[in-house]
Amino acid sequence: MMKMKSGVEQAICILIMLATQIDQRPIKSAILSKRLSVSDSYLKKVMRSLVVSGLVDSEAGKDGGFKLNLTPEEITMLHIYEAIEGAHSFVRPSNLAEKVFLRAEKIKYKKKEVLEVFFDAEQQFKARLQKYTLDSLLVEGSDRVENVDWESIVLSTEI
Repeated sequence: MMKMKSGVEQAICILIMLATQIDQRPIKSAILSKRLSVSDSYLKKVMRSLVVSGLVDSEAGKDGGFKLNLTPEEITMLHIYEAIEGAHSFVRPSNLAEKVFLRAEKIKYKKKEVLEVFFDAEQQFKARLQKYTLDSLLVEGSDRVENVDWESIVLSTEI
């Protein structure tokens, strides 16, 4: 079973927040970490991945923070997935079968067959992610999600 890092889901939430921030103003990491209920240091690791991948820009200073570097229409789920998980293949054989079973030639052939299935599934997975954009998440029926000022929203635990 394939398991994604929780950072992928967090990255999607962060990118939605940045995409819906009123006037595309930068959002500080403290606001993002509080909203996502994660430590600021952990959030900064996710943000570094998003900045390095080119999805997000970081602005220093009193009025700084993070903002989108691309439009929501340009950002695909594949961009987000690869920013957090990396672009490498998730199929990494360990050669365990050759150590366990005796018929090396038969194992080699079947291993190749199984790997082809996994590689094909990976290509289909990534092709599907490539077709779905961040902008798709900002539309509800025929309406777009409204922009908000994330700095002014009070969480229910703060009241």
